[in-house]
Amino acid sequence: MSEHQSAARQALLSDATAQLGDGAAPAKVGDCDSYLHCYYRHVDSSDLIAAGPRRVGAVAAAHAQLAALRPQGRAAVRVRPGADATLLPDRDVIDVVTDDMPFLVDTLTMTLAAHEVAPDLVVHPQLMVRRDVTGALREVIKPTENRPGDQPPDMVGDPDVITESWSHIEVAKLAPGKATAIAADLEHALWDVRLAVDDYPKMRAMALRIADELAATGAIERQLAGEGRSDEHGLPAAGSSTGGGPKSGGWVIPSSAAESPSEIELLPAGSSTRTSPSSGSVSMTW
Repeated sequence: MSEHQSAARQALLSDATAQLGDGAAPAKVGDCDSYLHCYYRHVDSSDLIAAGPRRVGAVAAAHAQLAALRPQGRAAVRVRPGADATLLPDRDVIDVVTDDMPFLVDTLTMTLAAHEVAPDLVVHPQLMVRRDVTGALREVIKPTENRPGDQPPDMVGDPDVITESWSHIEVAKLAPGKATAIAADLEHALWDVRLAVDDYPKMRAMALRIADELAATGAIERQLAGEGRSDEHGLPAAGSSTGGGPKSGGWVIPSSAAESPSEIELLPAGSSTRTSPSSGSVSMTW
């Protein structure tokens, strides 16, 4: 980013903070300037400058209003007409606030694709926020990449501090009735993601337990089998017993795996075999 563009971005975000205080119930995001920098952290400056401070502020304010109350474990989803609260003109908007989890962007994109809707613009900040026990938003603290050690030491273990994923998606104008169907499907899909993520530790623990049990069972079976081992062709391995002997007779195994079963001959009791080193053939004496 050039120095001129950086200065223009800073000035635009400063002008946009006025939008966050408009209305009867200002969004409780803490420091408004800090919130805007967190919210638009990954958005290109040219997109913000093209939209202008009024739209930039209105988008962030509308998203914060959706995030104002989110009960624990629930996703907040809203599909709305864009009006002035879009970065691009003449668009509709899908706003989502949920706990930060894997697969979120893919889930949102695939759900929209099922309705033949493609995103024109996506703002997707990951934010560390503070909420009270009712789920009311008290502060947007900082952006986060959800890395180990990303949480400040004084906030480690604080139950009110949560890492959230906010998604602002702008799409072409939706047909009448489509917004309701999209919102319902997004809520259902995000609930499925939550179930899968919550179940993962239990599924992994069960998979490891089953793997350990199978490994133990295999070891026991090998002990019980003793010398009754087979090679890769299903034939008795070298050194294992074939059940035959000088008194009972036995099967002579062809020296080459390519030989057919018809070449296996039953020898009379007391016979022996010898393999010719040069030909690999089996001769019999008794």
